[in-house]
Amino acid sequence: MWVGAFWAVEDGRKKKADRVVQGGVAIVAGIIFIVVLYLPWLSLEYSAINGLFRGEDQIAVAVPMVLILVAVITIFGGIIHVAGYEIGIQMASAMSALALFISVMASIVTLLDPSNTEGTLNLLIGPWICTAGAIFGAISSKLERK
Repeated sequence: MWVGAFWAVEDGRKKKADRVVQGGVAIVAGIIFIVVLYLPWLSLEYSAINGLFRGEDQIAVAVPMVLILVAVITIFGGIIHVAGYEIGIQMASAMSALALFISVMASIVTLLDPSNTEGTLNLLIGPWICTAGAIFGAISSKLERK
């Protein structure tokens, strides 16, 4: 009888530790989504365009705003998951998948741009770090000990 009670308590501690790790990784992924907006995304001739400033058209303004929303929801999901709500990690994983899609599509569209014949448009570090943060956020729900 006492052994069964011990295992129930031990299992509860493992689940709480797993929740903290999962939520913590999701929070870090959300912070990466915000930080990456200040890193350079594109290099156009002699100037660098980062993810937040100097957007010239509507899509260049919409993508950073969507990434900010994704980051806030990811951080919120991580926080409520640490607090014990299972929906939090699902929110963080879904938003990380969306951030992964955005960063990969930004990379693909930039690399396949037909106007890039002179080699004046180069992809910089921003989308790559955003992709790495999105992968961390997407796998955060799978981080649990057996």
